[in-house]
Amino acid sequence: MFYLYDWAKIIPEVIIIGNQNTPWEHISIDSRTIQERALFIALKGEKHDGHDFIKVACQKGAAGVVVEKRYYQEHPLLSKELPKPILVVDNTIQALKLWAKYYHSLFRPFNICVTGSNGKTTTKEMIVQLLANKYHVLKSKGNYNNEIGVPLTILDLASDHDVLVMEMAARKSGEIKELTSIVRPDIAVITNIGEAHLGLFESKDNIAREKSELILALKDKGTAIINRDDAYFDYLSNCISDHNEIISFGFHPKAQIRALNFWQKNEQELYFELLLSGKDKFQVFLPLLGKFNVSNALAAIAVAIKMNIPIKEIINSLSYFKGTNLRMEYLVLDKGITLIQDYYNANPTATKEALQSVASIAEGRFKIALLGDMLELGDSSIYYHKEVGHLAAALSYDILIAYGDYGDFIIQGAQEEGMRKDKIYYFRKEEKEQLVYWLVQSVPEHSIILLKGSRDMRMEDIVQYWKIISKGKESAYHA
Repeated sequence: MFYLYDWAKIIPEVIIIGNQNTPWEHISIDSRTIQERALFIALKGEKHDGHDFIKVACQKGAAGVVVEKRYYQEHPLLSKELPKPILVVDNTIQALKLWAKYYHSLFRPFNICVTGSNGKTTTKEMIVQLLANKYHVLKSKGNYNNEIGVPLTILDLASDHDVLVMEMAARKSGEIKELTSIVRPDIAVITNIGEAHLGLFESKDNIAREKSELILALKDKGTAIINRDDAYFDYLSNCISDHNEIISFGFHPKAQIRALNFWQKNEQELYFELLLSGKDKFQVFLPLLGKFNVSNALAAIAVAIKMNIPIKEIINSLSYFKGTNLRMEYLVLDKGITLIQDYYNANPTATKEALQSVASIAEGRFKIALLGDMLELGDSSIYYHKEVGHLAAALSYDILIAYGDYGDFIIQGAQEEGMRKDKIYYFRKEEKEQLVYWLVQSVPEHSIILLKGSRDMRMEDIVQYWKIISKGKESAYHA
């Protein structure tokens, strides 16, 4: 239980209008799901402004509302219109972060923080699964990995949580540093440095510099877990202070947590040999697709070993890992057609890995790559879209379908690699209906199809429409 006056101790220059002794128990940023005795914080986002819903929040039982000074000044009658107390702050997002930092200090769990260009969420989920039998773990939900998601996760902490496993992402310079000012890691995991959000950071060097902030924020005697296969391994290693430990993972001969003899049997069976300290070998099974998932597993194994989980328990737990939605998730449709759905997000490294993974298990089946736009690549967009087109052709995909505004460049890359024109199709973003009908009518039985694209391409709509049309329910279809 807290009281409104507690905010005056934590948030600079907060103004409390109303009864400062009002008790509250929760924080909410969504008036649709608000609970009684919740403090509603009005956040201004890209699409919605929480200030538009403060009256609804009060009607649903909010203990009070937190608004920005500019809004309060623009609405001088607000204190008369609202039946609940008002807290006025300069910036509601900054206030949320400050309160989360204070709240975290009340519990002080062991902090494991994960960042990287690819594999953050899968690695986080693997870590949680490996630790769950020994520790009471709180994890960041879904993609709660930014300046709003991290504080909201922290506010779910309870006294019985031993470990906090937090995913951290960055879409602007300095964001990781801001997040680690809220929660400093005891263990920092960097999965890799890739091209994700390249257009926002301008270069991979800048991305590496941003991710390195997680290591720089480590507590004394903390541990950095870094990908030995990554081109930026040496740079990241040099960021570690003498008071901290480094554990490397990867296929590299010098990796401390090393994978050997990787093989993919089918879309649900992946095997590799695990080598620890250069001497102890173990066979590991993952019910996943993609060599990159071996790297994710190695990072999670490194964390689990550091947290004193027995290796046999680690291996057994990984064999039951289910993966995360929309990440190399397979689906079998009518006529034995297998879809590999990987469109939670897309960048050049992830797209190339997905192309290689599907090609490796095709085993003579007719294979199709349906590639949507990879977004936020800035000036490098044309180059990287041509590059994935090159790879699709080099891997001998039977059909390549480019979908979106950059499709021309995917096709251009494939043609430069020698792919025949009759194997290449192009649909613009507004031609989703035509694309789906083409798929239903043209894809051969027992084909395997990779669907890969950035989140904003809404590739999942293609699958849903395909299901509807293939069942003869064209009347229910809406483009």
